[in-house]
Amino acid sequence: MNQKSFISISMFVFIIILFTTGLIIEVAEAIVYEEAIIPPYILFIMSFLTAMHVISGIFFVLLSIFHIVKNWNVLKNHLKKNVKINKEGILVMVLVLTAAILAYITAYIKES
Repeated sequence: MNQKSFISISMFVFIIILFTTGLIIEVAEAIVYEEAIIPPYILFIMSFLTAMHVISGIFFVLLSIFHIVKNWNVLKNHLKKNVKINKEGILVMVLVLTAAILAYITAYIKES
């Protein structure tokens, strides 16, 4: 078995699961929890999706660690050559900052 291939494919599958379950949970919470009476099967589905999301997140983090370990030499060589800040690095920082701002706004709106 090719470990690098297995890790990469697994990470791809788990990121799709994380994206899908996260989106469904957010939309469902906005719709379902406004209702006064929530059927038990909806609560079960929400619990299942939440658990699936959390467990997939844990697997994704573990696979990410294995991915870094397996590709450590490549990453180390890449960082040695590309120490300077380039367009791609700035774009990544902007995306991370945007995600943090959106998460803060979302949390603030939910608590209001």
